[in-house]
Amino acid sequence: MKELKEELTAKMHSEFTVSKETEIKHKAGSMWSVAGFDCDGTTMKEWCGFYGITPQQALKYKDYWRKLSEK
Repeated sequence: MKELKEELTAKMHSEFTVSKETEIKHKAGSMWSVAGFDCDGTTMKEWCGFYGITPQQALKYKDYWRKLSEK
């Protein structure tokens, strides 16, 4: 087997990272999939805490994830 001569560069590593906002968006999606779109405020706040996001961040993406779940 031929060995690779190049190591991963910083530019190549950047392909494996996501922006802070994308990370929040994905955490919100996970939170909604667990808590459910019809959960009460207390449940939503609890699950937001587990995922490290604020209720405002979760609500920002609620419609986005709801629409995706309906497809």
